[in-house]
Amino acid sequence: MVEQNPTTPPKSNPALPSLSSPMGNILPYYAEHNRDEFQKFAPDQEIHLSYFKTEDIFLAFLKGSDQDSIPQTKLPQTEPWSHKTFLKNANQLSKFIKNKHKQPLLLVFRPDFVAVFHKHYRKRSTPWPYIHLAGEHASKGKNRKDQTMQAVSYLHYLLLARPDLYIAQGMLTSDTGVLFLVGIGGSGVHALAVTWKDKNLPKLMHAFIYRLYKPGRFADPSYQVGSVTAADHVTFTIKLATDEGEITCSDFLPIYARNPFGTRTHVFSKPDSQVTVGGKRLTVLKDQLCRLGTRFNEHTILDIIHQSGKVHGVVEAVYKKVIELPVLDKQASAQRAKYRLGMEHYGEPFMAIPNVKAMLETVFDSLEALRYLKVERNVLHRDISKGNIVYLRPRKTPENPPRVFKNEEQPPKDSPVYVKYFLNESDDPHETSAHIIDLNNAEHLTDSSEGLRLERTGTRVFIARAVQQGGPLHFPPVFLPLPTPESPAIYARNYPKRYSQAPPETDGKVKPLLEAFGDIDKSKWRHELDHDVESVFWLMFYWTLSARPVGEPENLVDSGAWALLIGTVANRVLLARGLADEDSTSGNTFHPVFDPLRGLFRNLARIIGLDRHWLDPEGADPRKDQEYIVEAFQRLILQFIIKHKGQRFMDLQVDALPRDIELISGVITVNSTTSQGANSENVRKRPREVGLGDDRQAKRQALEVDEDEEDEIDMETLPPADPDVDGDELWQEIGPEEAEDGEEIVEDN
Repeated sequence: MVEQNPTTPPKSNPALPSLSSPMGNILPYYAEHNRDEFQKFAPDQEIHLSYFKTEDIFLAFLKGSDQDSIPQTKLPQTEPWSHKTFLKNANQLSKFIKNKHKQPLLLVFRPDFVAVFHKHYRKRSTPWPYIHLAGEHASKGKNRKDQTMQAVSYLHYLLLARPDLYIAQGMLTSDTGVLFLVGIGGSGVHALAVTWKDKNLPKLMHAFIYRLYKPGRFADPSYQVGSVTAADHVTFTIKLATDEGEITCSDFLPIYARNPFGTRTHVFSKPDSQVTVGGKRLTVLKDQLCRLGTRFNEHTILDIIHQSGKVHGVVEAVYKKVIELPVLDKQASAQRAKYRLGMEHYGEPFMAIPNVKAMLETVFDSLEALRYLKVERNVLHRDISKGNIVYLRPRKTPENPPRVFKNEEQPPKDSPVYVKYFLNESDDPHETSAHIIDLNNAEHLTDSSEGLRLERTGTRVFIARAVQQGGPLHFPPVFLPLPTPESPAIYARNYPKRYSQAPPETDGKVKPLLEAFGDIDKSKWRHELDHDVESVFWLMFYWTLSARPVGEPENLVDSGAWALLIGTVANRVLLARGLADEDSTSGNTFHPVFDPLRGLFRNLARIIGLDRHWLDPEGADPRKDQEYIVEAFQRLILQFIIKHKGQRFMDLQVDALPRDIELISGVITVNSTTSQGANSENVRKRPREVGLGDDRQAKRQALEVDEDEEDEIDMETLPPADPDVDGDELWQEIGPEEAEDGEEIVEDN
């Protein structure tokens, strides 16, 4: 038997493998195999690899409890095991298990290789949700780390594509042996290396294959893999336990999955679902493995938000359930539970917003909702990104155009009042273009927690700069803030208190501010509403930077602006100051047709240029108020919409594909991010590189950014199941290596 990893530390529980050092970077598999139809993922994701100390421990792990144990039986004779006979022998064992234990379907092993039931197998196009095991044979030309990463990547994909599995199974074979791999959702990867000559190999292989037929505690029994849709997607049926009995949610489509070894998350949707819970339709389901013992969880946060009355513009739960995980890894099982959330609302991704007007309206409504959460419910979202705000299309239809409502004479409406009411496009003050979702990183502030600083959390590119660096931002030694903007009359009339707390200023009355430099007590600094607002700023900037207007000449994004956006805190500070500079040309930051937006971004950038941490709390400056920045943003955005309503650039359709980036050197690396993935909106925004002829000329690369600190992938972008891999490599040259250090932002997942 191949010697086990000598660096593996002693296990806290002798019956289970322990965690070793992080494995390292998962390979950009599509680049290795010329697969441009799906996205790179998790370049800096730390996956923990541990080794079972003995074969007996591995068998005990596979056998589980008495209820789902593996029957002892005399195994059929096979040819001597080797990498050449592996598939034949594995299929012989599979057929034996089917016949011996009266299984209805035959599980077949195919090169290079997958295990899939025969009726689901399609040559080179088997959908991942039908795959039960994935692996490959060691290839020439890959080092130890790369080969191991390649095999582990299949477990990563399987756990994303198979929400019904708690454990994904894989293998890596070589000339000298086989590496059994099990990936535990919310935990990591465990392995056992065995040589072909090991006398226990047939018994180990039988147990491993049997568990594919009868997963037992390896699978969540509330799931059932469904059928393939016309669009070649696989649906799932999920059974919900309620006080009134079991409810079946049939043919829900997986639309989002991420972070299989951390806060593993799956989201399913069926917009036309007729399932009801408590009289409310359930159209969206979310499963997430959350840490136990944290101060907050999404279920509790949503109860706090809606307990005093429904808050329009914020997702509402119609079903909640905490599901205890089976004991797979005692350490992981004790740390996490599955939080199941059923929701009524369904929206479109923020990046699918069709035009500037709709984008600005969605931003205004998002700001209003975030403001309401903080002021009225003492809740901070703390992780605003393009995946956490969804767009709701107007209720009107072409056959039923909007009426014009004269609400100027109406009495003030209770907050939150959304933008269509102020634009006289709706008589419902709560009709919103935005829905705030994913509050699993949210915080409820109480008297006892107001000064408590939680760990930083956020999403690269969208995270507020102060949160990214863990303390307040310095501003230039002499800083001239933007005068407090005027408020549109209809908005001021509805919110007279807001208006009086921040009266408009003229340029001549604004005095330069001198920053009081000094040591920062970070224990007294914390995430505030200001920082959620700044995340919204970066979100609208990213949308505008990406926007490719339909029917307009192509225009490439300036590579310098892109490099600053995806860079360090210092890079993003420079970008924000450049946007705020009236003399800055800002190159091709936006498509020329959207040039009118430059003035709006200039003013917004000046607003967030001042960190109110440095202002005298006893002074009279209205900028020290927690609502000042969001108030200034809402005034400026509403002014802009009213002023430019009806102009061509406001309603110009935006292409589903983003603008391309001009790459002077050919490649821009996202060296400050920890993951690159895809979620549902990125199906239409895949990275691609387009040559311009001469190699010396600039190249173009499609705009893409990491949505989340935790890796994500859309269910449509999973790679082919059985890629070609050629060559052989000795097993002795395959093994785990130390991961390179990577920068981390999400610290409390």
